[in-house]
Amino acid sequence: MVASRRTVLRSLVAGGTAQLVLGPAAVRAQSTGPIRIGLLVPLTGAAAAYGPEMAKAGRAAADWINREGGVLGGRQLQVLVEDTESSATAGVAAARKLLDIEKVDVLAGVWNSSVAMALKPIALERQMGMLVSGSADAITDGDNKGLIWRFQARGQDWGSVIARAMLKSKARRVSILGLQNPFTVGMIEPFASEIRKAGGEIVEQAFYNPGQPSYRSEVEQVFRKKIDGVFMPALLPDFTAISKEVYRGGFDTRIFTLSIAADSEGTFIKNVGPQVAEGITHLQPTPPAGSTAYKRFVKLMGESEDRVFLFACNTYDQIAMIAMAIEKSQSTVSSRFLGQFPAIANGPGEPVDNPVDGLRLIRAGKAVNYSGAGSSVEFNARGDLVNREFTQYEIRGGRNRVVGVVS
Repeated sequence: MVASRRTVLRSLVAGGTAQLVLGPAAVRAQSTGPIRIGLLVPLTGAAAAYGPEMAKAGRAAADWINREGGVLGGRQLQVLVEDTESSATAGVAAARKLLDIEKVDVLAGVWNSSVAMALKPIALERQMGMLVSGSADAITDGDNKGLIWRFQARGQDWGSVIARAMLKSKARRVSILGLQNPFTVGMIEPFASEIRKAGGEIVEQAFYNPGQPSYRSEVEQVFRKKIDGVFMPALLPDFTAISKEVYRGGFDTRIFTLSIAADSEGTFIKNVGPQVAEGITHLQPTPPAGSTAYKRFVKLMGESEDRVFLFACNTYDQIAMIAMAIEKSQSTVSSRFLGQFPAIANGPGEPVDNPVDGLRLIRAGKAVNYSGAGSSVEFNARGDLVNREFTQYEIRGGRNRVVGVVS
């Protein structure tokens, strides 16, 4: 968009006035310069293990597209990365920098659910598209005006899947010890419902806040009961502290958690040691590792074929979808090009597994059906991904071992 149009848009948003209706001439005016994508990722804080890879994946996708001619007749994609610090407050400050100073055309990345929830009203007010990897159900609740798209499983899906994994392991009398935040709380009811539906029982339920000086009382409240297993929806820092407390207490009840807590890439095991980690089961939505899309992505990242990326591949898919939607809509206005997501992701159309081939087909006037590196990339009417698969891991002998895949 040209500078004058940006100034008008910012003035209208600041003044709370009605939406500006753009005529054909204004749409044609957005025909020069780079298309700026604001990538909000956690480079520091509790989720810092994932942010750098997400940033690298976003830039790699954009660089590949740019080398092959960009979009809209040669315009380049420019990825501008800001650190959310794994915090809603810092995430809002970073987003405002991207929106007000960098003048980005769309926001992407957004790993933490708390950050996504804090940014949602800003995105809706400014009619700015936001692509997220957060799982809290409320992110896509309500009328999102086609602006919010989730590239991750919803929290309720995590709860149901982990319940089925526990039931399969013969756990019927189970308890819950969960982190009090929007992401983890949304898992609890679907988890409990799945357990009860199968004839199981929720014996005890307790919540804690992040950064507590001690978790001893919560651990004793839950683990002293006679139970078959504990579901612990958590993040890495608090799960590290709680696991040590469980070990010190001498409790041997099986623990089921999220891979972002028990960390399928090894950070958790390094933090606590193999004895504390032994036997912990964790699950995570994972990419289709055997697909050509994922193999191509791993090569683009310069990694070995057996490397499992939990979130970076979702960021790659976000950039791919943005590029194809811009080309299909012939617009860089996010409220317009995001409307092309269902057609590109859900089909019908010619199957494609990378943005370069997708762009070529779109330019030729053909419909495409994109399957990505992170998932098959199919959306429902809410803007949520469907058909995610979860990989189940168990820590044995200081190593994460794959148990199986749960749909």
